[in-house]
Amino acid sequence: MKNGNGTTRKKLSAGTKCMLVLAAVVIVGSVLVLGKLSSGAKVDLSKLNMNVLDLQEDPSRNTEEITEAKQGAVTQSAKKNDQALTGLATEPPKRIASFTLTAGGSISLSGEVRKNSRSTDAKVADYADVMMLLAPRIRSDVNAVFFENILSDRHKASDSVAPGQAATLLTEAGFNMAACGFSQAYSSGKDGVEATLISLDSNGITALGIRYADYIGTPEVRTVNGVKAAFLQYTATVPAKTRKTMEKDGTGGMVPDADPDLIAQDIDIARRQGAEAVIVFISWGKTGATSPDKNQRELAGQIAEAGADLIVGCGSHIPQTAEYLPGSDGKNVLCVWSLGTLLSGDRSNIRRISGYLLHVTVSSDGLGGVTVLNPEYTPVYTWKYKQDSRFYYRCIASGSEAPDGMDSEQRKTMTKSAETVKTALKDAPLSERGSEDGP
Repeated sequence: MKNGNGTTRKKLSAGTKCMLVLAAVVIVGSVLVLGKLSSGAKVDLSKLNMNVLDLQEDPSRNTEEITEAKQGAVTQSAKKNDQALTGLATEPPKRIASFTLTAGGSISLSGEVRKNSRSTDAKVADYADVMMLLAPRIRSDVNAVFFENILSDRHKASDSVAPGQAATLLTEAGFNMAACGFSQAYSSGKDGVEATLISLDSNGITALGIRYADYIGTPEVRTVNGVKAAFLQYTATVPAKTRKTMEKDGTGGMVPDADPDLIAQDIDIARRQGAEAVIVFISWGKTGATSPDKNQRELAGQIAEAGADLIVGCGSHIPQTAEYLPGSDGKNVLCVWSLGTLLSGDRSNIRRISGYLLHVTVSSDGLGGVTVLNPEYTPVYTWKYKQDSRFYYRCIASGSEAPDGMDSEQRKTMTKSAETVKTALKDAPLSERGSEDGP
């Protein structure tokens, strides 16, 4: 196309015209938006035919609204913090309580011990001094011992039956708990078991492992130094014939059997009653055995898995080792296979007059359970000596200094007894307690 000067004027294409229009719209829109923003007024983008996506902040909220919202959030956060701090201030702190436990091996007032403890003049048994040298080592919150005698004045004295007065032997030593289930516990029938319970109770000693014939209760949970604990005992050494007699007499529960289902049931009941600690004493194993057998190991594993916190065994009359077993919830359970002998007249070999005291601290974890801490032992020995044509028996700590009046041969025997215990425990997770008195 030619203009008036005769030159040719180029015609704008449709695409170019479209681009120019769009550029003009963008420029005008930008001017309007910038003007509005600088004035603080609201901008309605829809009137400009613009579609804005993914806005990080809402432009419809002015500075005052945003400030108020932030202040409100800070206030709410402060209130929550105040509530949390108030809760912490009013909630009482959890108290971590604990108690100490000492456990001793078997006491058997049989043979020479029984005969030589009887005064021919007064015609009564006198056990007052038997434990005098060991008593300072028995000063825990709970002091337990395996006691292998029936206490009765109505039955003839024998290797399994001692007069009721013999209970003073335990109190003078400081024991406040006796595990009385043993192989001959029912040898004098129902009357013998109940006479033993009465005798111990009158001397302030809690009996474990034996019950009254009409017992229908559940495991007792007691509080010791703020820790709720259940102490249980079972016997695996009662002859099958005796068990049948008990069933026939209707007294099957008087000496609880070491049945894994029964033990698991009792542990469960104790837990449901609030027990933080469950300690199981058990009479098991063959007399004279130096190590646990397969049946003992199987039973111990079941007791640990059932939730016991500590297993303390006796029955072999010979000191055996101790070890940790896998228990419930992945915890380790200390199992003492046999504490050996604390007092006996059987001097057929050095092992029969040797044993040890177990010392532990049972500490609450504040969560409904406990931890068994500081496992230690004290080797013990039954010392026999003669004075004024009469034999006397004394229980002593064999790892300490020899008492006055002990001759050289007896000192050698005491040293040998201590070595016997240390040999039995050489691989055990127990350390020997120092020679100082008390725990």
